[in-house]
Amino acid sequence: MAAGSNKEQAVSIEAGSGEEESGRSLAGQVGRGAMWAVAANIVMRFASIAITAVLARLLSPEDFGVFAIALAVFLVVASLAELGMGSAVARAATEPEDIAPTVASISILVGTGVGLLMAAFAPALATLLGQPEAAGPIRILSICVALTGFFAVPGAQLVREFRQGRIFLAAIVGFVTANPILIVLALHGGGAEAFAWSRVIGQLASGVVFWFSTSHRYLPGWRSDQVKPLLMFGLPLSLANLVNWTLLNADYLILGRLVSAAEVGVYMIAFNVASWSTSVLGSVLNSVVVPALGRVSGDPPKLRQAITRAGQLVGLVSLPIAAICVGLSDPIIRTIYGDKWIDSIPVLSVLAVYGAVYAFSLLFVNVLVATGQTMRLLLIQLGWVVVLVPTMVLGLRHWGLEGVAWAHVVTIGLVALPAYLLAVRRSTSSGVRALLPVVLRPLSAAVLAGATSWLASFLVGPEILRLLVGGLAGGAVYLALTGALITQQIPARFVPRWVPTRWRSVEAPEAS
Repeated sequence: MAAGSNKEQAVSIEAGSGEEESGRSLAGQVGRGAMWAVAANIVMRFASIAITAVLARLLSPEDFGVFAIALAVFLVVASLAELGMGSAVARAATEPEDIAPTVASISILVGTGVGLLMAAFAPALATLLGQPEAAGPIRILSICVALTGFFAVPGAQLVREFRQGRIFLAAIVGFVTANPILIVLALHGGGAEAFAWSRVIGQLASGVVFWFSTSHRYLPGWRSDQVKPLLMFGLPLSLANLVNWTLLNADYLILGRLVSAAEVGVYMIAFNVASWSTSVLGSVLNSVVVPALGRVSGDPPKLRQAITRAGQLVGLVSLPIAAICVGLSDPIIRTIYGDKWIDSIPVLSVLAVYGAVYAFSLLFVNVLVATGQTMRLLLIQLGWVVVLVPTMVLGLRHWGLEGVAWAHVVTIGLVALPAYLLAVRRSTSSGVRALLPVVLRPLSAAVLAGATSWLASFLVGPEILRLLVGGLAGGAVYLALTGALITQQIPARFVPRWVPTRWRSVEAPEAS
């Protein structure tokens, strides 16, 4: 992605040169940031899968279910913890010195207050959601809500500066610090609270790395003239995040009252696997795309081109993961998590489709944030949750957990995605006609890869071989069909020399 220069030049030739240099600089930052974000998420995703596989054998489905309820509460409440202030710093078109101290103050005050309220109402929330055992983990996770406010500005600074290497380091430090403690607590009967304490420790460790990695450390301050514009931007975004996290966790919040904790745990495993694509893409979109789009938001042609290229990246990553998860749902669950989780298999087959579509909706969310359309985003997500909740209840009553999964697919496909496309078109003049051509090839390749993985998995007997053979076959087919498009997304200096020359000649997609 390239961006135009914000500097004014006296001579037109100098202006062109300055714009080109600035564009190359931002494109380089975005490319490096995207590479770090993708690498970090792939590494962390494999590490997280390994830890979850161990815990799936140490803990019961009931433990997973109780923690799923507590985590759902935390994620919904945490969306209000800093009132969207971090995004105000990350997307700022100019340097954030004027707003950062005020942002820090608002984030700390709100985060601490929301955390205290969450701790105080933990028993009531757990009882309301049908799982009283979740009160302890909810109370522990309230510490994370308070910590969110303290680290909002340092984290946003690293995002703004595309310092994904440092964000990766913070994630590694948090992971390495938290997960040994998690396993020890699980071995000693910690149950759901083991998850909660490990999350607190990991967040604290990552936050310390954020603080010491920033180019400038801002202490809390207050400028009254900045408060109103910050709240006008952040409050709708925070409310939209609240609705979004409610959407993402509505299934847990509803299931807690209607089914057993063990069934919630089964659903959690399926949803985690279905979210692999968004786990890989989420950091790229949130920490690279938002600041990049924010800097070209005043240049419509470049903004449309950036959206088109980002849409192709989302398709290249999310579609094959979803298709192969559908094709290999049985060996994935049996091999990684064990036979006691086989009830997750049919649920995963449906939720994998949702995961791919949700990845695109996440892109559109970030486009609306980058262009300042937070109120429009809030309205879309309110409409989505109003339709989703009754559809989920209906699906659960008639088709069980698979019905809940289908409710997600139907509502995101028929309600959320069309609304996002319309909103993005109105705010950027970039619509589905620009995205469809660059997504069609990855989609076709993903379908073929998924079918290949499914067929190949029947050639061998043991589950682990079914997973390996099916995954390698599907991956090979997908790479053969989309290698040129994947290469085009990677900065030239990171492309290995053995990559075929014909793959290097594909040009970046243009916005129509």
